[in-house]
Amino acid sequence: MSARLKPPVPVRARILDELGLEKSLPAEPGDFRVLCGRGPHTVFLGLGPQPGRLHELFPGLSGAGFLECPALSAQLDGQGEPRGGRLPADLAPVEAGDLPALARSGARLILYSPGPRLFPSFWGPLLAAVQTALYSSAPAPRQGLAWLPGGGGDLLRLELREALEARGFHVRLTGDAGLEDLRGLLAGGECPELFFSVNFSGLDPLGETYHLLLAAGTKVAAWCVDNPLHLVSGLKSRFWTALPLFVTDSWFLDPLRQLGAQDVRHLPLAARNSYLKGPTRPPSPAFADLADRLVFVGRSAFPGKAGFFAGCALPTGPRDNAWAEAQAMLESAPPEGAQRPDFGWWLKRLGITRLWPGAQVRQAGFCAEETGRVWRTLCLTRAQADLGRLTVFGDAGWRELLPEETDLRGPVDYYTALPDIAASAGCCLGLTSPLLPCGLSQRHFDTWAWGGLLLSDATPGLGLFPAELTAETTFHCPGELAARFRALASSATRAADIKAAWRSELARGHTYAHRVTAVLGQLGLEA
Repeated sequence: MSARLKPPVPVRARILDELGLEKSLPAEPGDFRVLCGRGPHTVFLGLGPQPGRLHELFPGLSGAGFLECPALSAQLDGQGEPRGGRLPADLAPVEAGDLPALARSGARLILYSPGPRLFPSFWGPLLAAVQTALYSSAPAPRQGLAWLPGGGGDLLRLELREALEARGFHVRLTGDAGLEDLRGLLAGGECPELFFSVNFSGLDPLGETYHLLLAAGTKVAAWCVDNPLHLVSGLKSRFWTALPLFVTDSWFLDPLRQLGAQDVRHLPLAARNSYLKGPTRPPSPAFADLADRLVFVGRSAFPGKAGFFAGCALPTGPRDNAWAEAQAMLESAPPEGAQRPDFGWWLKRLGITRLWPGAQVRQAGFCAEETGRVWRTLCLTRAQADLGRLTVFGDAGWRELLPEETDLRGPVDYYTALPDIAASAGCCLGLTSPLLPCGLSQRHFDTWAWGGLLLSDATPGLGLFPAELTAETTFHCPGELAARFRALASSATRAADIKAAWRSELARGHTYAHRVTAVLGQLGLEA
């Protein structure tokens, strides 16, 4: 029996998308969808690679209009016969500015679906304008209304909500609402004055949500609390470069600007105002046994690490000694001004120059994360050996990394148990992540605000504070740690003075009220 002949696979046109990545262009009926309207006038938003087939795909079509992305037309025209020569004679171009009126008139708008994925910066604003034109009433931002994507227990939502409400804002936490959910809120007449995203939460990779909110008149901004280059590695459009961006680590200002970010500013973490009001938190009887101990609270690895760094590995091979170099650098205090084996060091050491688009930067991030794991393990192991008493609150992963005699206790809740631990411990240990070369953690603010004492590694981010405050509360290498702890613990009066000075500094200029004021000022929403 002869083999059944398979139909030939159609040869698709190939182009470079907005990010310079090669993509193929399908041209089947399912690649077009009606956005709105029933006609009689029809307008195509994108024609696909074979506009000559439109009458075949849409029988009865006559006298339609069209709008095409110029970047796509230019590439297709360069592949042979000018594209205009293949257009049906009864197709006429329309102006982008006419689309809202056409949508309101009931014209049938048909979208070439791959278009917004290929050139989101072109189609995003146009489709948002069409969407808002179809609302029963034009969106109007309500003064004093802010949307915070995420839930009440998510990173910094509590702190930002408190600070915004103190400025008179009504705050809606939008949870995990997607684009369609937000469209529903806007269509229902609710339009925020401010949409403030933490780590691009609530903003889709193509920027459709951003363009819709912008078309509605909302001020949209994002605060990158984690490594910004990790965060943008998941974005598929340049929309983020137009966003007002805030970063907790000033090291990322130049790289982001080089990638095209138009407005990016340093906005460090801070302390909650309520923690600094009134007397300091008293030690808790439940943690009385920590009074003379060095205490560390933290994970052995961040959640989802394996999935985020899938495919990444440490450099290996007889000629690549980068990992050995990094480990050796952690053992001793670096010379004055020397770089640590942090994310920036790994970018250079691995020769990674393409920071975006794509996920190549995650290779440097993986190496920095592994460096951080070694750093934390070195410091905790040395502290246990030199002090003989160390308590670690964290996950079971620490059991494989730390000496058996380490007092390892389970994870604790940040907002309930941790404040009492910080107020009760002899001293808390702060170990920063190399993923943020000049970053600070929330512990650099909250430990002092809770009435605790913090001994931190010497991250460059501590330059945010006066040198006289950081001089006695930092260490540079594991071997210094025990001596620093003993010095801080040797005088209760001195420890009390240090705590009071830190709390005063935080109240002066490092609360979330200060941070929100800076954001509102930058966005022109001071009033």
